[in-house]
Amino acid sequence: MATAQATTLIADLRHRRRELRRELARVRWWRRLLRARRELVVGHLAAATSGESDLDTTWEALAADAPTERELSAVIWPEETLPTVGRLEAIDAIDSRLDSYERRLSANLEVVTVRMVDAMGAAR
Repeated sequence: MATAQATTLIADLRHRRRELRRELARVRWWRRLLRARRELVVGHLAAATSGESDLDTTWEALAADAPTERELSAVIWPEETLPTVGRLEAIDAIDSRLDSYERRLSANLEVVTVRMVDAMGAAR
């Protein structure tokens, strides 16, 4: 392989790899946010059905300046919109789509990385 061609190929592969890594990071960030939102919804649904426990009362007594569950809930779920099971299903559906996309990105990143290493080896 000619040196100029190898250099161009390597530069192109580096660019593609950088773009794939950037997109993979973006997808993983969104997935972390979805998992966090899901945990919040589950926590809110559990709190709505179980009420406050003695542990909550003890924690509030020990950490007087800590926000209470009610205060946290008011910040996390503003405007009195209560989560539903339907919201959990929507979060799970989006997460499933992102999971599939993440797997494709990871596979593409692997292929580009192998091609870049091969091209670098051929250039030497």
